[in-house]
Amino acid sequence: MKRFLFFAYRDWAINIFKNVSTLDDEFILITNKELCNIELINSLKPDIIFLYGWSWMVNEEIINNYTCLCLHPSKLPKFRGGSPIQNQIINNEKESAVTIFKMGMGLDNGPIYFQEDFNLNGYLSEIFNRIEILGIKGTNQFIQDFKNNNVKFIEQNNEDATIYKRLKPSNSEIKPEDFMNYDAEYFYNKVRSLQKPYPECYIKCKNGKIIIKKIDYE
Repeated sequence: MKRFLFFAYRDWAINIFKNVSTLDDEFILITNKELCNIELINSLKPDIIFLYGWSWMVNEEIINNYTCLCLHPSKLPKFRGGSPIQNQIINNEKESAVTIFKMGMGLDNGPIYFQEDFNLNGYLSEIFNRIEILGIKGTNQFIQDFKNNNVKFIEQNNEDATIYKRLKPSNSEIKPEDFMNYDAEYFYNKVRSLQKPYPECYIKCKNGKIIIKKIDYE
């Protein structure tokens, strides 16, 4: 029997965990960031650690002592770093990928096990659904390959890497001057990429904010 430990934070990541299983293995889900520590992990003795939708730094001792896999929703080495889906959509990218890679101490630069494309059409809920489907596929595939001693990784080409910072709540503001600087498609992309649970787009007014939940353009 193998033991697989999942650290998951976002809903899409938890949904992947719920749809990954085998008859003769043990799967443990942890969503509390305080429990991502070497003492607990050593006591659980997992064969593999998955960190999906995980927004916090992982201790170097964990990475050095266990095989840790991360799911990053971009076509690595492109769009390393924070808010990858939002940054891709705002940058008018039409396609992305679910990438599952082995974590190291660098920023999203570990060797890749699985990468499969998906389109960035529609709103965030639709995009998350595509991520879930491919995440389930890639994770199940990894588990079977791991049990069969058939896991193969491919190194990333660091020369092709691009890095983006995590967006802040203030980045959701649309300012009056933005309408002079950007075209209609930019605002469409920004609004559809910043949906709950992320801070939604807004315009500041005299006595509050106008929240923009959906938008279209011609």
